[in-house]
Amino acid sequence: MTSFARTLRIATALAGLWLLACASLAPEPAFYPIAGDEAGARARVDRALAEAEERTSLRAVGKAHVAGPRGSGNVKQVILVERPARLRLESLNVLGQAATLLVTDGARYAFFDGKTLDDGPVSDETLRERLGLALAPEEAAGALLATPLPVTWPPRAIRARGAEREIEFADQRLRFADGGELAAIETLDASGAVRWTAEYATWREVPGGRYPFRVTLSFPGTKLRAELELDSAELNPKLEPGLFRVAGGGAP
Repeated sequence: MTSFARTLRIATALAGLWLLACASLAPEPAFYPIAGDEAGARARVDRALAEAEERTSLRAVGKAHVAGPRGSGNVKQVILVERPARLRLESLNVLGQAATLLVTDGARYAFFDGKTLDDGPVSDETLRERLGLALAPEEAAGALLATPLPVTWPPRAIRARGAEREIEFADQRLRFADGGELAAIETLDASGAVRWTAEYATWREVPGGRYPFRVTLSFPGTKLRAELELDSAELNPKLEPGLFRVAGGGAP
């Protein structure tokens, strides 16, 4: 093979790699407005709401990658949720010890940062102040149980991207994968700006129903993004009230 031929072959290979890299970095096509799919859109939303209604509690364990203004890191995450607003969010270090722990029974909360314990009446700002999660406890329970807000028909808009759908209401946008599974809840404020987004993928059969094994929570207001990749999940387990109870002094 001549020097020129080798050079041409290498250049061709490099050009192919460059084109492949550009294709992988290209943004996904946008959703576009469609008409005439009201029945299909309603069927997707009704299914998501009906399935969510069956999910009353959750026990899940997995890995969390958290990135925000204070830095990023990976931790083991234990999640307990029970409607309407009971939460236990526990991050473990490599030794299996609690790095952070937040519990709330819906009325009071306790937060352990690995060194000290703080507790008091829970408010809509508790999760934001302690963990950077800009949602009220009942919103957090709904997001982790993949529960859209109640809807009023008709929606403001129905959009498509191939077989995917995005359905917009006054206070939320719901996205559905091409198979009809709920793919995202995007909540909106009165001006239409995004408050928080919960994305769901890799839905699987688990004890008690179906649940997504990849959950990503994003918060424009706090610039925080939490990606959960679950190892196990169980829906509707019986959770003892003491798991969400405020400890009376000392580490929980």
